[in-house]
Amino acid sequence: MRHPTAAVLTGVAFAFAALSANAADFPRTELKTIGPNTGTSNYEDIFKPFFRERLPQLSGGMVTGDTISQSEAGIKGPEFFRMARLGVADIIAGPATYASGELPLTDSIEIAGLIQDVPTLRKVIDAALPAMQKMYRERAQVVPVTMWPTGGQGFWCAVPINGLSDMAGKKVRVFGRSMADMVEAMGATPVTISFAEVVPGLQRKVIDCAVTGMNSGNLAKWTDVSTHVYPFIVGWSVMQMAANEKSWDRLDPKVRDLIYSEANGWAAAKGWADAEAATQHGIWCSTGDDRCDPNVTKPRALSRTNLTLVKLTPEDDKRRVELMETQVLPKFAQRCGADCTEWFNATLAPVVGIEAKP
Repeated sequence: MRHPTAAVLTGVAFAFAALSANAADFPRTELKTIGPNTGTSNYEDIFKPFFRERLPQLSGGMVTGDTISQSEAGIKGPEFFRMARLGVADIIAGPATYASGELPLTDSIEIAGLIQDVPTLRKVIDAALPAMQKMYRERAQVVPVTMWPTGGQGFWCAVPINGLSDMAGKKVRVFGRSMADMVEAMGATPVTISFAEVVPGLQRKVIDCAVTGMNSGNLAKWTDVSTHVYPFIVGWSVMQMAANEKSWDRLDPKVRDLIYSEANGWAAAKGWADAEAATQHGIWCSTGDDRCDPNVTKPRALSRTNLTLVKLTPEDDKRRVELMETQVLPKFAQRCGADCTEWFNATLAPVVGIEAKP
């Protein structure tokens, strides 16, 4: 049996000393937190371990989170954001669009069809965040802590399509106002049904296509009832971690700095990396591409299937821009108001290359 060397023992001693010092630096803090739905990677792999493992480890057990999921709390979308505003929870994390009913500017990062790749999404969120932080504090008494995407949301169809022009006349499951605007602009009919109703809906021809993540559709076995996958991205299901303003401001500065730095470092970095990999491998695994790695989404593995991949052609992309300019962005501008539209054109239009004209 090999025994630890003096150098190793010294290193361990220093590690324990550092841990003790860190623990002494933090006041005991227990946070009430509500995260995304149980079973989602955002809850199981990011939010829950962030408060139950990551923060306690870094603070010597002094900073912890009493953490439950949205489904465990029995909270619906619009109610979720209010949990932070009313102080029912100190910190929440869920789809940013949950706040758009009260704060329409939030929709600026999820305008359907506007952002087709991760690098552009990063630039948009970086540009939008300062204004969102100011507005959330002033109008909702909530502090945005960080954001990350869940993954590219595209079309899963149970009927043959070859591109954007074939979407006309189709019945398409959507979630969110902007997504419905884009589907209507395509000449299709938006249908609102729950995620759980999609598989039977496609089977029974209640709907022809449905929108969800390129990885989510695969994991939910939409591959069993779909024939075509069309990665025309109409959203990224951006997650937002936000705090009640009073709770946030009451935190010891060291605790607040720890949460903020780790949320924007560890949690957001994992979210961005997972979203990019899961989106790409969701497409590859669903369409029989040899580059598919089913374990990218572990502990749940993607299925290897051979659906038809409908590629976004240059002609489709040109048409996408036309629909954004003439229909989707004008409707966003109408909902958001004159000041919001002026902000969008000054801040985000230079990033995406399209202005909102009411």
